[in-house]
Amino acid sequence: MAEGRLRTISVIAWLVLAFGAAVFAAVGLSTEGVDTTVWIVDAVAWTVAITGVALISVPAPSGSRISLGIGAIVAGSVLIDDVSAFGAATALALTISWVIQRQFDAWNHRSDGDFLTDALAAATYGFTFHYAFEALAGSRLDDPNWVIVAAVALGGLAWFIVRALVAAFVGVERTDLAGRYLWLLALEDWAVVISVLAAGTLFGLTWPVMGVWSFAVAVLPYAFGHLAFERYHSTRVTYGQTIRALAQIPEVAGLAPRGHSTRTADLAVAVAQELGLHPNDVVELEYAALMHDVGRITLNEPAILKAGYTDEDIARWGAQIIAEAPYLEQVSTLVEGQHRPYRSPGIEIDPDVPMPSKIIKVASAYDQGKVEMGLSPVEALERIHQGSAYEFDPQVAASLRRVLVFRGDIPY
Repeated sequence: MAEGRLRTISVIAWLVLAFGAAVFAAVGLSTEGVDTTVWIVDAVAWTVAITGVALISVPAPSGSRISLGIGAIVAGSVLIDDVSAFGAATALALTISWVIQRQFDAWNHRSDGDFLTDALAAATYGFTFHYAFEALAGSRLDDPNWVIVAAVALGGLAWFIVRALVAAFVGVERTDLAGRYLWLLALEDWAVVISVLAAGTLFGLTWPVMGVWSFAVAVLPYAFGHLAFERYHSTRVTYGQTIRALAQIPEVAGLAPRGHSTRTADLAVAVAQELGLHPNDVVELEYAALMHDVGRITLNEPAILKAGYTDEDIARWGAQIIAEAPYLEQVSTLVEGQHRPYRSPGIEIDPDVPMPSKIIKVASAYDQGKVEMGLSPVEALERIHQGSAYEFDPQVAASLRRVLVFRGDIPY
């Protein structure tokens, strides 16, 4: 979605939340029999609590950051009996936290899209929890705690689905990203979501019994989980940086064009996202594209130079080198298949060539056409199309055209 339009929608959502907080407050304070002092104390206390927690976020596998505010919202839904106080506190807390994040750089690590996602998902959770609790309260579930857990589970599921849908919708106008890819990417965050929801539920259930000790019961286990997520994110970044460094070896040795592996990986990832590959497959494809020329380091061997070699040989040697690391086994398979043709004349399509390998083959050939052969983007693309149906997969070639159009490299 265009940045300007997203900002406009986010501002509208902010105004709706502010208006909703006012409506909840008006309804709650005007309800007959409501203790005004207790209502105000509950609303203010939970507004402060949700706002403070909402400013903390944890990196998620999808690359986004998930606000811990949903954990406080879950705890509030369990502990606050007055629906209007809960609604007012949640809506007001989300509006305040967004203003703070926009004004202070220390918390300005979340985008307008993140705020819009949180707002719609939180509203969905609140309504789902309320109606689920009302429906389950009259069911066969005798233990009220199980009613609460079931209502939280249904509300959390609704929150997760809406969050994934909104995240996909935010990026749907990017024609270089398939809706399927965006949806699958958002679903990758399930482990983080479950841990946050569980912490909020545990706090809500233990507070009436344990009081302040419920902080230790609910928060400490999640704190270790939070640390694990942070370390996972840091390790993943370091892992990618290490692979990028290793991919430079053939180029530094003068055995491959400078920047070829990085450009190939960048283009291959864009094509994979446009085709809607699974996010995990896209990560492995990126690593394979970065290291697709690593087999060229064997070209320093005089015996190999004397005997001769083919591109298939280089790919096979590179795959053997990469396979020495067990955790890169799938990456080695993609590297080995990158130079195999889509099909040969009179022979059916080879089903053993993975789609990521076909993408790397096309991306590498396009970059070679531009950089090594000095072709224009249109000419390099035409070279790919001329080899479609035999050397290159027509589906991948068509996707490459769409990506280049989106980037403005070719007119249409």
